[in-house]
Order: sequence, then C-alpha cells, then structure tokens
Amino acid sequence: MNYLVVLQGAWIVKKARSVEDAMNIAVAEAGKRLSPDLDFVEIDVGYVECPKCGEALKSAFMVAGMALVGLIFEMKVFNAQNEEHAARIAKYEIGKRLQRIPLEVLEVVKLEE
Repeated sequence: MNYLVVLQGAWIVKKARSVEDAMNIAVAEAGKRLSPDLDFVEIDVGYVECPKCGEALKSAFMVAGMALVGLIFEMKVFNAQNEEHAARIAKYEIGKRLQRIPLEVLEVVKLEE
C-alpha cells in the first residue's frame, strides 16, 4: 500500500528580522537538511487556529528576534504494510536528517494505486 504522510515539526530560528523572514529561513534550512536524499518531501509553514475567531493563521511566533515556526512535511511512502508502518517510516527518514527537531504525525492518507 502507498500512503501520504503529513508530519508537523517545530523549528527555531534565531536572529530573524520579521515573522515572514523567520518562515522563509525555517523552510530553507529544513530543505537543506533533507536535500539531496529527501528532496521530494514537501515543506511548508503550518497553520494554527485562532482561539478567539477561529481564523487560520500561519504557525509562527516571534519574540526579540527569535522565532518558533511550525513546519509541515509531506512525504509519500510506498509499499508500507499499513498506516502506522507508513507513519513510522516517514518519521524515521525525516527525523534522522532533522535531529533534535520534534516531529508529530498529523495525518496518514492511503493513496489510490
């Protein structure tokens, strides 16, 4: 079975000039660490829901030039036994290249063959 696994990671950016700058730096740094072995992994900034209005906001928080950016990693996993196996494969492959970056499985979707 083939699956699309979506992971979320917390990325710290030091000396950012703005929130937009921090998001760009986080995506670029993550891409460098995954390249060239996992250059097929899609990387983007995640979203969080505003607790007051429910609006989707970019997942980035910045104070005094230091930012915490929530990144989303999407990876296709082929020939996995089940959803749990696909999630473990993606978390292992991405995690070994992004050491000390906490990762959490958000979603596992079975792909049509």
